[in-house]
Amino acid sequence: MRLSTILSEYENNTSRQVESLIDRDKYYDPEEDIADEYREAVENGSIIELDIGTLILHFFCVAKNDNVTYKSTIQHCLVVNNRILSIDCILECIDCNSCKNCQRTIQAWFLIEADNIFSDKPSVRILKYNFKVPEDIKFFYETSDIYAEWFAKADYAYREKLGAGSVIYLRTIFESITKELGNLEGLQIYKANGNLKPFIEVLSTVDEKCAIIPDLYKQDGYNLFKKLSNIAHGNASEQEALEYYPELRRLVKGILDNINRQKEEIRNNKEIREALTKIGFGCSYSGIGANNE
Repeated sequence: MRLSTILSEYENNTSRQVESLIDRDKYYDPEEDIADEYREAVENGSIIELDIGTLILHFFCVAKNDNVTYKSTIQHCLVVNNRILSIDCILECIDCNSCKNCQRTIQAWFLIEADNIFSDKPSVRILKYNFKVPEDIKFFYETSDIYAEWFAKADYAYREKLGAGSVIYLRTIFESITKELGNLEGLQIYKANGNLKPFIEVLSTVDEKCAIIPDLYKQDGYNLFKKLSNIAHGNASEQEALEYYPELRRLVKGILDNINRQKEEIRNNKEIREALTKIGFGCSYSGIGANNE
């Protein structure tokens, strides 16, 4: 496996073995090798050429309303130390000839860690990455529903060690999807003045009617929400937020899955009632969704 494969799968940060990173015919390790006038010493801060293969990445183009493919054309590597490399790439759209409005390039940056960059078969993993994309180019998660986009941003914040930032996205998903189902079910989640009730009351009302909290969290679901809320409001350290993130994410994802099933059932029941009405049959069904005409 070449390093380009690892970088093309940038969301996977597991450690994997790749082919040699350093061309030993061009470079040498000054700490291990004898000085060589025909080769260049690789030291901290050196900028070197890497033959890592070609990155292939896929995005969504708004101008074309279709998927597009970008491949790497230029790569620069800064040696931070004998374990860390900073790699800059220019990615070029290979479909640009078919679109007059195509914004041709994307800038990509990766910070990778290796057990030893001079090894013949180093094990490497991605520590960080970033992309500078044109306005009309989107990541696939940005073309899905808003909750998928928020989850992706929460995960990115978590990888960047932004504990509170990652949890704020989870709290936003939790509150938004619960409110959405409450409205869909016609539940009493608003005060007399039209303002939304405190969220803990909204959650209790929606969960009592629709059982949205997964069974695994039935006993501690509300306490976990309180923890999520406290972290989002800055009442916890960044380290604590990072420690709680995986469990809080599982809770919110489980609730989202349950709510999506409820919404699908509501839509299906509504369509059935409408179909029965059209063909002249009355429908007295009063299950989930019966009040959502």
